Amino acid sequence: MISLSGRQALAAMQVLAQQHPGRFVPVRRLSHMIGASPHTLARIMLRLTAAGLTDALRGPGGGVRLARPAREITLFAILQEIDGPEVLNRCILGLEPCDEAKPCPMHPLWFSCRQQLRQMLAEITLADLIHPSNNPNQPKVPCT
Repeated sequence: MISLSGRQALAAMQVLAQQHPGRFVPVRRLSHMIGASPHTLARIMLRLTAAGLTDALRGPGGGVRLARPAREITLFAILQEIDGPEVLNRCILGLEPCDEAKPCPMHPLWFSCRQQLRQMLAEITLADLIHPSNNPNQPKVPCT
């Protein structure tokens, strides 16, 4: 489902959203803040920068920052850049193949849940994460 890199990208982007707008955060510092390897996080941030979600600046005072306001960056946009467009289409049990022709035991339940999860991730922005009480996209019912 969502990879470790995807989870680290979400955590890093949440930290960046909490910073003063325009402030660059060194990747090494950011990696310590989220408990990730600096090398791994640097690769993640390169991908997010290439996608236009973050800006990067080399040298003293450099680092990474959000390229757009937090309210314009959805969780799904972040995950798609790191885990690919099929991020939620993978088998929840990790089985291959798992599709309509050869479903795993969880396939019928996961099929409906992943649609709801995709919608929720596409609606929730980084701003919603840092101001959860203002988040109108909170899930109201569990997947059914």
